[in-house]
Amino acid sequence: MKRNFLIAIIFLQLFSCQNKSVSVADKPAYKNIEKTVPEQTIKVEKYRDSKPEDNEVYNTAAIDILPKYPGGIEKLHVFIKKNYVIPEEILDDESSRGGVFANLTIEKDGSLSEVKILRDIGYGSGKELERVLKLSPNWIPAMKDGNPVRCLYSIPYYIK
Repeated sequence: MKRNFLIAIIFLQLFSCQNKSVSVADKPAYKNIEKTVPEQTIKVEKYRDSKPEDNEVYNTAAIDILPKYPGGIEKLHVFIKKNYVIPEEILDDESSRGGVFANLTIEKDGSLSEVKILRDIGYGSGKELERVLKLSPNWIPAMKDGNPVRCLYSIPYYIK
């Protein structure tokens, strides 16, 4: 009984000691500022970040979002097939058919650079793939931490 009485007194003291009046300092300040400060247009310019520009070329395992050819990889194969001219020597020699493999760098703006032929089947097949890849439209660049980055990408092309 004494215990309940003490708890009741403590609660009464807690709730009765609260100050419910609001002082002038606690009122929103923007109302006073509107009356005293004239409106001004402030031009905000974004300066370059203090971080150095990231020019590292990442491989596909180190990035968050892979680069994409506009329309998807199927459209890339259609583009290559449409523009690739098979050398006459390969058409004559059926045993020389196979794959041509290229590495390329997709830049931050989606353009292609540093096209390197890793393996070709001869007769100028690698040079032809390099020519066709340089005709390619800009890709959607790779992303890492929300920023576009340079990316190394490999493309195989099989001559049938």
